[in-house]
Amino acid sequence: MILVLGAGGVLGKDVLRAFGSAATGLTRAQCDIADPIHMAQLGMGELGRPNWIINCAAYTKVDLAEQEKQAAYEANALGPSYLSSAAADLSARVIHISTDFVFDGKKTSPYVETDETNPMNEYGRTKLAGERNIAPAIVLRTSWLFGAEGPCFPKTMIGVASSGKPLRVVADQIGCPTYTEDLAQTIVQAVEANLPDGIYHATGSERMSWCDFAKRSVAAYGISDADISPIRTEDWPTPAARPKYSVLSNEKLHAAGIPEMPSLDSALQRFTDRLKQSEPSA
Repeated sequence: MILVLGAGGVLGKDVLRAFGSAATGLTRAQCDIADPIHMAQLGMGELGRPNWIINCAAYTKVDLAEQEKQAAYEANALGPSYLSSAAADLSARVIHISTDFVFDGKKTSPYVETDETNPMNEYGRTKLAGERNIAPAIVLRTSWLFGAEGPCFPKTMIGVASSGKPLRVVADQIGCPTYTEDLAQTIVQAVEANLPDGIYHATGSERMSWCDFAKRSVAAYGISDADISPIRTEDWPTPAARPKYSVLSNEKLHAAGIPEMPSLDSALQRFTDRLKQSEPSA
């Protein structure tokens, strides 16, 4: 049995789709990893007896985490600690999702798993604590996630561009967009390969700026006349500092037999197709 926690989230929904009937999902309301009572129930087998637990549950509001530090810490740091104990009681293996924001962006070449961590914001600090608290587990660090089942950067860009409004998008932060559908397939492959515990980087295969990502997103949707202008990070201040460069090397994952994710063109085509299918008919 495969149990997906955070099954109501953008990634969790796609992980459930990828596993199909092999997986059962629990939403936060059904099983909150930050709730020690829920985690005790999980550990005692009251919520099933999974062989694998896929933890897609997290506090992901990067800017709001600067204010809601306790909520972010409970979900991202304490929750994995509780989950680790529950998984040990069940003799279940764990796949845990982490982030590129554990790095400070001062490198100019792709980060590898052994590079020194130095989070720039509260979200990154809580996620790093979660990595340490979840061990032993497979930790997949990913980046710039977007998915069809919830709010995300491409959806916002497409929405603004569709209204005819101009877009000013940061062009000096570089990372790798990752489609939740593709990350979900990587998780399936990790289970099938019985991947050894440890930290792995798992991102889309192409690096770019947010501005380039915006242009690619609206073009994939079919908008050819979008007004998108590049700006500097300093021109768009946010409560949480973000790394200027957070490209992750996926070589360790590939060496373990997990293939590279499909191209961004492929990901955006599938993403926009799903968006259009969910839109109300005119």
